Amino acid sequence: MAVKHVHGIQIVAPLVLVMAMGWLARRRGLLREESISQLNDLLYWIGLPALLFRSTLSVGKDAFSSPNLFFAVHLAYIVTPALAWVLASLYQKDRKRRAVSILVSVRSNNVYMGIPAIALAMGEPGTRALGLFFAVCMVGYHLITLTWAQVAISGGVNRDSLKKTLAGLAKNPLLLACLAGLALAGLGLEALPGVLDEALKIAGAMASGVALIALGASLKVEHIFQVLARTWVDVLVRLFFSPAVVWLAFLAWPVDTVLMQAVVLVSAMPAAVNNFVLADSMGMDSTYAGEVIVASTLFSVVSIPVWVFLLGIAR
Repeated sequence: MAVKHVHGIQIVAPLVLVMAMGWLARRRGLLREESISQLNDLLYWIGLPALLFRSTLSVGKDAFSSPNLFFAVHLAYIVTPALAWVLASLYQKDRKRRAVSILVSVRSNNVYMGIPAIALAMGEPGTRALGLFFAVCMVGYHLITLTWAQVAISGGVNRDSLKKTLAGLAKNPLLLACLAGLALAGLGLEALPGVLDEALKIAGAMASGVALIALGASLKVEHIFQVLARTWVDVLVRLFFSPAVVWLAFLAWPVDTVLMQAVVLVSAMPAAVNNFVLADSMGMDSTYAGEVIVASTLFSVVSIPVWVFLLGIAR
């Protein structure tokens, strides 16, 4: 048992150190705001799509025989925001902040932190499992969470909001990379030609490190204790309640152990950085969204080793 706990800390420590490099680089002026934005663009359009495409292609054929994964995760996507709404209604009087609470309950940092954490904790089997998760669940992840957010902020769903959501999904390179890998696997392609596969492997290899540096550079940790006092309920929901719902859903629709571990662990990541952008564009309290992102990211130093221990992950 102690070995697993130490292993969890060993997983988090490199992630934190690389994020700290990004934070120090920004503080020292090596990375400016425009540089961080450019790094994110590089990841968003090249590094992460390359990584996700290869991972999805390698497991894509299995996506067509994974109904339990689909049902378990999508049940969690529906139940978690509903329960978060009830909970937020008890303590969150401001509608714009309540909408943020609902948004972050599901939308974890499954790319910028999830991919590096899974790769470090579980190696290639975990990365393949994560590719399968993205292939099967990424469309529903965006559609369901953004619909919940729209309902929360406006009290209903209208045609314009749905059009905007679908238009954004149609241009999302991460989603398109997963769908492309899934489609090619469905056509019977098991691997890309050697040169192309190696090129995408090199492009994808940059994703984890650069993502952590960009995330660290974007964190603003001033007045952290005041931030924690305002956000602690949402942080607990994001880091503990949400992955617990996913784990319970797998009791009803069981999958193999590696897949279950990877999906629950990625669901335990802190709030996604893009929650800030979504909150701002959808009329929520974007400042509060930023505070939840910072607080949950910092507290994940504690929570990720806990989940590694609970899930029994050991390489």
